[in-house]
Amino acid sequence: MGISLRAYARLRGCSLTAVQKAISSKRITTLADGTIDPERANQEWAKNTFAGQTIHKSSAASSDRLPPVHESAVGSGDPVTAYLRARAVKESFAARTAQLEYEERAGKLIPAVRASEYAATFSSIVKDGLMAMPDRVSPMLAAVDDEKAIHRMLAAEVAAVLRKVSKSVADAGL
Repeated sequence: MGISLRAYARLRGCSLTAVQKAISSKRITTLADGTIDPERANQEWAKNTFAGQTIHKSSAASSDRLPPVHESAVGSGDPVTAYLRARAVKESFAARTAQLEYEERAGKLIPAVRASEYAATFSSIVKDGLMAMPDRVSPMLAAVDDEKAIHRMLAAEVAAVLRKVSKSVADAGL
């Protein structure tokens, strides 16, 4: 036989509502007759209370895949806490946005559209150079019997394509 909810609330130094809330959220359990075993309830309370979130709320947050800040702000009955959490999210977003804007203005970031345009330009230069190489080099290679001379010719053609890409990158300012 345990003690009543009111007696446990007085023993714990909290309100009756807090004890009722702990029971409804399954942080503590009652005995079969509806009373509370204080020792077991204190252990359950300590084990099942996580920084203001109950097990029920944290499992709901993980099942909905919402961030814990959002879930506790919605589930909290305290409008001040909800406001402070929402303001923290807003300030965090503003700081991240300001950081991105700073890095873009400093030249560390470029817009994705420009990056894809650069990539397309560079790949077309490489493609055109490599596709033209057999037509340009094959007549010269057919006339040469020396392996070292063939190697030098191929190396010179590859170097020419790479110079075109380097010049394009330099012209783009990257």
